[in-house]
Amino acid sequence: MTNQTKWETNQDSLKGEFISLMKNIDERRVTEVEFGFHSDYTDSVSMKGSGSVFSSDKTKYIDSLKEGKIGGVERDVKIHSIEFLDQFGFVKADLESKVMKFQSLYTFYLNDEGWKMIKAVVVAEKK
Repeated sequence: MTNQTKWETNQDSLKGEFISLMKNIDERRVTEVEFGFHSDYTDSVSMKGSGSVFSSDKTKYIDSLKEGKIGGVERDVKIHSIEFLDQFGFVKADLESKVMKFQSLYTFYLNDEGWKMIKAVVVAEKK
């Protein structure tokens, strides 16, 4: 396998995993989202213009999903770029629902189980 072929294969698999994970969040499929997150997952989220940031870990995120505080709304996904650094993959994307816009950078880690989201940095904006 050439480096170009490996890169294209990784790009396709990461893009598929990313889109699937976003859909599972939108549909509040808790088990699938839990499986898609790395055990060390964390996020940092800022509401545009607020000047503050809040963070959560995997447990807090999953609890918020279960409680209906997040997810449950379909979002359109526009991927701007996918990059790699060894076993890390980075997805820069915009997501948009009827009520919110998200500018995001996601970090995934490739382990024996496949791509796992390990970090999300998000700027959220109410429409």
